[in-house]
Amino acid sequence: MKVAGGLARARRIAASLCIILVFGAVLIGPIDTAAAQNSPAKRTPAQGAGGTQAIGAQMKNAIALTRGGKFDAGYAQLLAALDAADKLDDAQFVMEQYFDATAALRAVKRDDLAEKLFVRAFKGKAAAQSPPGNADVLLMYAILISDHARIAEAVPLYMKAIAAFNAYWGEGSEESLIANDKLAVALSANGSAASATNLGRHNFELSEKALGPDHRTTWKLANNYADMLREIGAPAKALELDLFAIEKRAKHYGENHLNTLVTVNNAGQDFLNLGRFDDARRYFRRHRAIATVLAPKDPSFAGQADAWLFYTDMLATGDAAMSPADLERLEAIVANEENFADFLRIKAAVLAAGRREQRGERDAGMRLRETALAISTRAFTAQHPLSFEIKLGIATALIADDPNRAVRAFTALDREMFDWMKREVGTSGDRAVAEAIRAHADHLLFAFGRFATSAGSSVAQPAFAAAVLRWKTLGGGDATALRQLETQMADKDEETATLLRAALRLNGEKQELFSSGNIDDWARSVWQRQDAAEKALNKRLDAIGVKLPQGAIRPSQLLAPDEAVINYFITRQWKADRQSKEPLSATVLYAIVGTATSEPRVVDLGDPGRMVDTGVRTEIARLRTTQAAVLDRDNRAPDDRALDSKGRFQNLRARLFAPLEPLLKDKTTLYVVPDGFLFAVPFSLLPGADGGLLEDRTTIRMLTSPDALIAIHAREKLDRTGAMLLAGGIEYGQPGPMPLPGTKTEIEAIAKLARARGAPVEMLTGRSVSEAVLREAIGKARIAHLATHGFYHDSTASGLDTLWQSGIVLSGAGDSRWPLRDEKDGYLYAFEVMDWDLSGLDLLVLSACETGRGDESFVSGLRGLPTALGIAGARRALLTLWPVADEGTANFTVRFYEHLAEGLTYSDALRQTRRDARDGKVAGAKDASVWAAFVLFEG
Repeated sequence: MKVAGGLARARRIAASLCIILVFGAVLIGPIDTAAAQNSPAKRTPAQGAGGTQAIGAQMKNAIALTRGGKFDAGYAQLLAALDAADKLDDAQFVMEQYFDATAALRAVKRDDLAEKLFVRAFKGKAAAQSPPGNADVLLMYAILISDHARIAEAVPLYMKAIAAFNAYWGEGSEESLIANDKLAVALSANGSAASATNLGRHNFELSEKALGPDHRTTWKLANNYADMLREIGAPAKALELDLFAIEKRAKHYGENHLNTLVTVNNAGQDFLNLGRFDDARRYFRRHRAIATVLAPKDPSFAGQADAWLFYTDMLATGDAAMSPADLERLEAIVANEENFADFLRIKAAVLAAGRREQRGERDAGMRLRETALAISTRAFTAQHPLSFEIKLGIATALIADDPNRAVRAFTALDREMFDWMKREVGTSGDRAVAEAIRAHADHLLFAFGRFATSAGSSVAQPAFAAAVLRWKTLGGGDATALRQLETQMADKDEETATLLRAALRLNGEKQELFSSGNIDDWARSVWQRQDAAEKALNKRLDAIGVKLPQGAIRPSQLLAPDEAVINYFITRQWKADRQSKEPLSATVLYAIVGTATSEPRVVDLGDPGRMVDTGVRTEIARLRTTQAAVLDRDNRAPDDRALDSKGRFQNLRARLFAPLEPLLKDKTTLYVVPDGFLFAVPFSLLPGADGGLLEDRTTIRMLTSPDALIAIHAREKLDRTGAMLLAGGIEYGQPGPMPLPGTKTEIEAIAKLARARGAPVEMLTGRSVSEAVLREAIGKARIAHLATHGFYHDSTASGLDTLWQSGIVLSGAGDSRWPLRDEKDGYLYAFEVMDWDLSGLDLLVLSACETGRGDESFVSGLRGLPTALGIAGARRALLTLWPVADEGTANFTVRFYEHLAEGLTYSDALRQTRRDARDGKVAGAKDASVWAAFVLFEG
């Protein structure tokens, strides 16, 4: 709770930062640890010298003059007292005088003079001796700087102050924890939500461990951490902390205490944000009861409780019309800056705006929204979730009267949030925080998509399409520019191309790691390597006089007249409680169609949850859980399990493609970028309009990212003399996975084809297929073919990251496994392979089960091997969507290589191999459970 008056947070202006606190402090100067350890850890005035008593009295008199409004005389005496103190050989006493002097100036709002004294303090000999008082003065200095929106300057000061507190009193000391909390609050107030919340969590958890759950500082840190969570839109998590703090504070301070009141109010806000209005009223009434007892101290507390209760009642009415008297009272809360917290005033303004617009008073509604934005910008910064929420309301309100202005508002907010999102997701060390931050982007894109596809708003479609291209991956324009330049430099300037590939690969790995909240030592090393790669690249580009391309390229610019790209994109609208069993209130799937001759078109395909009907889901589940049986002598599918395309998949085709057909006339090649569940859909099974399969007449190429189009035609045919790495016939542990004897035959047949054309071949079999050997060998190959077991497990049940739940099995693997970054455990996880450099590969074939699967993700639409391999730099990966029989897999992949040797492109070779399998020309592969399992992901 931000109680109006003395407890209100200082207002700050936004600052654009990229502060990663999880990596530790970067100090602006050294801390003399030896001096700190030898100094007494006290903050009591120095005694024994007559000079200190006289200076102390002089300082008190100067402070009294300053606070009495006699600034000139007071400041002059402050300087005189400090001059006298500086001459003493008592560093601790000197720094205490600076602390008192600056505090006095801050109290009378003369921060300009206080800053001069801070600068002077750290130029003197006393500060150089590193007394304990340095920590206090540094912290006060940092707070002043951050209060004036100079957060980039303030952070090094905070970090140096924290280091001083750690040196004198220990990392888990109350003094150090409070200093860290001051930094977290400053970051939160300046728009660095993820960094602030990371630090808030760290502080609270450390306080619980070091001071214990019954220490008052632990409750304070819980309260402030909950504030940060509530402000970024994570009320369920905030509520857990607030209920903990209420229990502890009420027991320690008593029910009728200000600290108890504050946390009770916070819990009421949590319940309110969760839509639990009865619980919210209960806590606001408790707030009211405490306020009644505290009325002699501050009568405004009761009025605040009444305002929260009134707002709760108004919000709970939903869309019901509001009486003029109630509307007037709501707007009075907005106008009363002195008595009501900024957060309440913002909420009241937004609610009142909606009611004004409901009455047809759009101008009045817009004025209220602009007032809410002004309050939020002043109190929380323009780059804050609350401000974004208000701006989204403004953009949506503009749709009815001025669609063109609405487009501009959505576009501006999109770009602002995208830049903010890249920074915040990149610094998020907590999955709940990452999800809360991304939910704001989901709400923007949900509203933007609805606007783009509504009647009469075609003007918004190109803008929404551009937004989707940015949000499809968090690499955004930076990644696109790197890809563009790498394609231009390939085979021309290999040194630069190599640096570009390294920067691109590490950029993708960093985003994938941090967006999931996996903040550990490994993630920090990735960040550091990515930073070093960018510096090396920039140095190289400066040396050769080349700049990264400006402005992201659109897919339509890369298409031939007979090609089109279909970028599927799911937008989500979340409920307030994202931790509930059903956290989504609505989802919409869009298809954004790009061609060489027209602007992008956006098609609303409806709820993706209803798109895949029961018949399709049943068939896909069957294919996932049942390995294809060996075919009989007539090469017929047993149990009559052959695909019934008109039955099971006809509806899916009608929903995914039929609405797009008017835009796809005469298009013979479709580049499809799936999203979410669509990664698991076997597009090769979709029926065409003429009764056959869609891919009989149309080439369908699957991309993991729209950016893949930049290099789609580079090295897309077999390099006849390119080195090939083959691994199969692997010996697993005892006990361990079931042996796959057919994989040895498989790689021997492929090796024979490769050697026939003069290509060098390296084969790994038996016990030699370890991670270390494979990683070294794969860097020398153009094609790598790994025939082994694959695995995928849904992360929902285990709670483990999907990147640790999918991968392939190597030599020595046992029956049981635990996700570890260990080159000797026999399991190569997506998390590990994502850090490999596969940029030399034209093709990676994982002839294994379920290697094409993953979990839905905000970044790239999927978390799993497909995107992990793309991040590692592999141009193409032939993967499987479900378990496949050993014999059918071997024969299918051999035929695929035969077609490559004939000169077909990788995509055409796969397409032709599927046709051969359907026609019975590939032993053991006629059933759709074999040939439809294979998918070539490019990107």
